[in-house]
Amino acid sequence: MNYHFPKLEHSLYVISTPIGNIQDISNRSLKILSQSDYILCEDTRVTSKLLNFYNIKKKLISFHVNNEKIKTQRIIDDLKCKKIISLVSDAGTPTLSDPGKNLISKCHDQGIKVIPVPGASAILSAVSVSGFADNFYFCGFFPKKRNEIENFLSKIKLIKATLVFFMPARDLEKNSDYLAKFFPKSNFLIAREMTKVHETYIRDTMANIKKYIQNNLKGEMTIVVDNLIDIESDINVDKEIGLLIGRMSSKNIAEYLSKKLEISKKIIYQKVINFND
Repeated sequence: MNYHFPKLEHSLYVISTPIGNIQDISNRSLKILSQSDYILCEDTRVTSKLLNFYNIKKKLISFHVNNEKIKTQRIIDDLKCKKIISLVSDAGTPTLSDPGKNLISKCHDQGIKVIPVPGASAILSAVSVSGFADNFYFCGFFPKKRNEIENFLSKIKLIKATLVFFMPARDLEKNSDYLAKFFPKSNFLIAREMTKVHETYIRDTMANIKKYIQNNLKGEMTIVVDNLIDIESDINVDKEIGLLIGRMSSKNIAEYLSKKLEISKKIIYQKVINFND
């Protein structure tokens, strides 16, 4: 049975592309790419490999974090002139830690239709094989600086859900200390090179994360953390805070309970502040 694709609307199409295996793309995605007036992509060299594999000849326009603001208005004007434009990232679903959000917001503001074309996603792929709760929160990339990481994780820790992080594989060694500190009782899944020849999945307790540090690792990792495992201990923390509020300063409560419960002082301090609110 032959399926006939409907005629494309003059819209911005947000198209998911493979995260590794070049065959992980839908027929619909290929159809839209082949009928686009041009394709917006992070790196034209990366997208060219995909298009060449499927023998698609289309104009590619570099569209990334450094030129998104400059090029957005021209793209909006083309869409108003009934152009068919596709937006892709180097891998996976666009705009998730990738450029495009500003363009899409402008489209909505000006009544231009934006159509998602679902497909591969590193986030969903990793969560689906983690065995953790499907109530998840995407945290994006780890910050680079130490004080930023501490502040970032002290807030993220309070979100009771499965947490998903992106991280360059080379940064696992330095970031493993922070993960072990803020999620000491949690389980984790590391997904690396997903759908590729050397794809690797590691699931273990956070206490063992340093076992999996290797030299010269390349590429990006998706790390999934089960942040629901500590709910019972968090309830105990709240009880402890309730007993001390009014008797000690917030700083002293944080210092005292940090030593008593072996939990990060910053996490407890944030809980005290929230408790007072």
